[in-house]
Amino acid sequence: MRRHSIRVLIAECIPSLNKGELAILLGMLRTFQELGDTEVSIFSEDPSLDQQRFPSGLRIIDIRNDLYLGQLGRGGFARNLVAIILSALQHLIFAILHGLFGRYALRVMTKGIWREYCKSDVILICHDQVSCARGFLLTFSPIYITLLAKVLHKPVVIYANGTHNFGRLPWKLLGALVLNMVDLTTVRDAESFLYLERFVLNKNRIQLTGDPAILLPPSSKEEVEDIFHTEGIDRGKPLVGAALSHEVLSNSANGYLRAVAEVASAFDSFIENHDAVIVFVPHCIEKQGLRDDRVVAAHVYQAMKHKRAAHVITTEYSSRQLKGLMAEFELLISTRVHAAIGALSSGVPSIVLTGPCDRRAYGLIGGMLQQSEWIYDVTNLSADGLYKRMASLYRLRGTVRRNLVSAVGDVTSRALLNGKLLRDLLNRQVRVSTISMMDS
Repeated sequence: MRRHSIRVLIAECIPSLNKGELAILLGMLRTFQELGDTEVSIFSEDPSLDQQRFPSGLRIIDIRNDLYLGQLGRGGFARNLVAIILSALQHLIFAILHGLFGRYALRVMTKGIWREYCKSDVILICHDQVSCARGFLLTFSPIYITLLAKVLHKPVVIYANGTHNFGRLPWKLLGALVLNMVDLTTVRDAESFLYLERFVLNKNRIQLTGDPAILLPPSSKEEVEDIFHTEGIDRGKPLVGAALSHEVLSNSANGYLRAVAEVASAFDSFIENHDAVIVFVPHCIEKQGLRDDRVVAAHVYQAMKHKRAAHVITTEYSSRQLKGLMAEFELLISTRVHAAIGALSSGVPSIVLTGPCDRRAYGLIGGMLQQSEWIYDVTNLSADGLYKRMASLYRLRGTVRRNLVSAVGDVTSRALLNGKLLRDLLNRQVRVSTISMMDS
């Protein structure tokens, strides 16, 4: 029997300014309830920023400090390459030292990251769509973290992953190597499962589950009412949410600016015909790479004729607050997959704007949540086409809400399965360790 809390190490960064990513993290923490008492540690690229937004109790590991990366990896091929090599080399050195000297290796390499590796009961990698070949931020991290875990005799788990294509042959070989080294792989959608399963020799080590983000609870009704009051949003008219990103709108055949104009025109038409209010919701406010949804919202708002029937939220709200807010909408129009998951899990019919290459939307929204009819390809985005889709969904919203109940229930059960499978893995590890001790 374990005499301490189970220590879970999430060995990658989850950016807290992206509220979809944060919803995944909070959902992961919900799945850990299957383990009993837990202590969770997580990598962070910016601890001062994440500390304000992560739940209290999470132990944050400053990877830039602990791996001596500084500003390495932040732009430029040379910086990225140095960061990749430096991180991988340190993991290799610690693995060798620990293999030779055991925990005495911590007297040589004293940073907190190495203590967290040694203290952990299980190491989780590759959440969301993080490639088990490439990793996230720290390229190649899945391979060297998995190798270190093996040296430390720690189980390592690919957790609720959604990978649809590794790419070229070298990446496929590397992905296959990682998939066959880890102790368990859980996959959040059927399309990803069918793809990844091809690379796994022991099929018992890969399981289809669900996206943990669906487990995110909304804020209380009182807190949501306070947000409506603070924002001054008119509750007397149908509310249509909009969570729009630069990346997806740029995939339109005619480019970003034309897409902005088409979306604005579609919103104007909906306002004219349904006396609605458009509420722009910022689901990501990262500064890098034009990922701040508030900028896109401002562009669409400025292109609209009926500005008085639109409201741009610029305040940063938590994932739970945003989910509570979206639960009050009649519809959501989103390029953000996890904004749509938050709305759909609250029974709010949603249209997801995306490109044909974004398999997340087709796997999670179309497949797991059975909303493929309401995925809109932005490649041929037009004001008339988008308005007609919005009007159709608005007309059928009652039916869609009723059909969502069973789909959401199924995905919720599948998301909780991540934690149950993790619990079963750890229980097996304890039994094996106990038998080994008895035999010795």
